[in-house]
Amino acid sequence: MNTVMLQTIVDALPQPALVLDFDYKIQSANLAAASLFETTLTGMDFVRIVRQPTAIKCLNMAVKTGKLKTCDLVLHLQTPRTYKASAASLVAMGENCILFTLLDVSAAIDAEKSRSTFVANVSHELRSPLTSLMGIVETLQGPAHDDVAARDNFLSLMQGETERMSRLVGDLLSLSKLEAKEHLPPDGQVDIPKLLRRIMTVLSESKAEYKNRIVLDVPKSLPLITGDPDELIEVFQNLIENALKYSEPKTKVDVCVTQSKNKITITIKDHGEGIAPEHLPRLTERFYRVDKGRSRETGGTGLGLAITKHILNRHRGRLSIKSKIGVGSSVSVILPN
Repeated sequence: MNTVMLQTIVDALPQPALVLDFDYKIQSANLAAASLFETTLTGMDFVRIVRQPTAIKCLNMAVKTGKLKTCDLVLHLQTPRTYKASAASLVAMGENCILFTLLDVSAAIDAEKSRSTFVANVSHELRSPLTSLMGIVETLQGPAHDDVAARDNFLSLMQGETERMSRLVGDLLSLSKLEAKEHLPPDGQVDIPKLLRRIMTVLSESKAEYKNRIVLDVPKSLPLITGDPDELIEVFQNLIENALKYSEPKTKVDVCVTQSKNKITITIKDHGEGIAPEHLPRLTERFYRVDKGRSRETGGTGLGLAITKHILNRHRGRLSIKSKIGVGSSVSVILPN
């Protein structure tokens, strides 16, 4: 294999790749490597860019054995990332050099961590109502067996806990379905003003404390947008109900629709307590709650904004949340037009 052919192969590799001589000086590098380390690499000593004994040991073993050797490296460049490094001596191919490649496995590691955290959170969320139900059943079977008043009270508590588990399971199923089809854009047509008026009517009639609190401001003429009506109803009903639920009774919730050349923005603004800045980046995380006790009391599962985020991802839209303590919160949904 000649040098030109080797360089062609290295350049074709999608992951960062370096060709080193046996003194571990870089002979060539592909664009992915130059982009990763943000410098011209040819002629540099390998230890100047990867200052980790594990990497040197990997190179030594590749040279010594003539076999492919791998190791895990954490590189602190723009952000800490985990890589699967591979070193292969090319002597057997007629080249006195080493091919060193880096495969970014951070996403897989993060996904596994997220999966573990998700399972732990689901277990915790289900354990609490199940523990309550077990305690109630034991009490009904024992001391309260013949107490009619206590039995009625406990049955009411059991209904509340089972409804809570049902909501959680329902939201988990919704989240799973959305993740499976998130890459598929919707192909329906949605009349945003009509959809918002429908939600406004449903919410106003659902609870007495919601009546006459939603103020809708939409342009006279607005084009249909591409979307899934059921999914967008879920988004806006969730956001508007959150605004009603977490703001003072009798205060207004403003829903304003604006249109620009390439997008439609729907903003839901409340006049509630507001949210501290440190919470804002995490609001769309699964099971993240600003006030855990209050969220559970109002029937929240901690998955509403996560579901909203996935629906908007499918619609190629985005969510923007602004808030100020003592003033209120403003949530904007930006959808392509």
